[in-house]
Amino acid sequence: MAASGRGRSIRRVVSAALLVAVIVLVARTEGVAELPSRVAQLDPRVVPLALLLPFVAVFSGVRRWQLLLAHEGVSLSFPVLLGSFLRGRFVGAFTPSTTGLDLYRLVDVAKFTGSRAASGRAILVEKLHGLVALSLVTFALLPLGLARFFGAAGIALAALLGVGSVLGLVLVSRPRLLQRVAQRAPKKIRARCVELADALASAPPTPALLARVTSLGVLSHVTTAAVFVATGLALDVDASVFTLLVVGNAIVLATLLPISVGGVGVREGTAVALLSLVGVGAADATLVALLGYCVAQPPALLGGALELIGRREPALRTT
Repeated sequence: MAASGRGRSIRRVVSAALLVAVIVLVARTEGVAELPSRVAQLDPRVVPLALLLPFVAVFSGVRRWQLLLAHEGVSLSFPVLLGSFLRGRFVGAFTPSTTGLDLYRLVDVAKFTGSRAASGRAILVEKLHGLVALSLVTFALLPLGLARFFGAAGIALAALLGVGSVLGLVLVSRPRLLQRVAQRAPKKIRARCVELADALASAPPTPALLARVTSLGVLSHVTTAAVFVATGLALDVDASVFTLLVVGNAIVLATLLPISVGGVGVREGTAVALLSLVGVGAADATLVALLGYCVAQPPALLGGALELIGRREPALRTT
């Protein structure tokens, strides 16, 4: 309990420190007063796209979750799972990485099934599929900005992610092999790896399911990264669509690290650090990240409203 409290305190300090550093940088280079005037100049034609993209990511994420639950023998309608996902997004806005979202969904579905086993297995497998999809997206995008952003190290990272993506797909499709690998994992993560391997082995995915879940994962990650493309275009920053997509993906990767509260500070710091390499000022880079965060919040706000309204428990069908 004390360790958990210390962890939260450290994340708050990291978020605050990074955010203050970004604000100081903006103040020294272009002035904080520049930010409101830049927001006032947003291209209204791009804003609807920026607001739509987070919902596309949510819908693809819910459909992926629904497929994996069905594979576990739990059949719940898309609207029911969408409501649970949106409520989880609201909770997740106040927790590091995707912890709040995952825990909320696990407990919520467990209420309908009477057991956390199927719900937990589905989310465990979903996380692995999500990491594989994120690796695939990053592998595809890194070459578009390697020379400018990462140099030789970026080429090595792209190769590593490519190999990791293929290895991840192989392990997901061959859970018995994953079980053997899990038994040899470092002691600190062995129990978690074994749990994941056993979850996959209890219901091995079919090739068709693997293809659908991976495709939905890729769509979810691409649209999440594209939110920052839309905010960059709305601000008319001097960067190409491909550059903004690479930066957006880097922001997604950075905010997945459980070192801050809701990605605060990390998001803005990543944008400033990378976009400065292509000549984008600190003020514009900060706004790309900050507006990207803001336009991604309507699903979470809708989830909060649904939580206040309450709901009826859905009928559960098991197979």
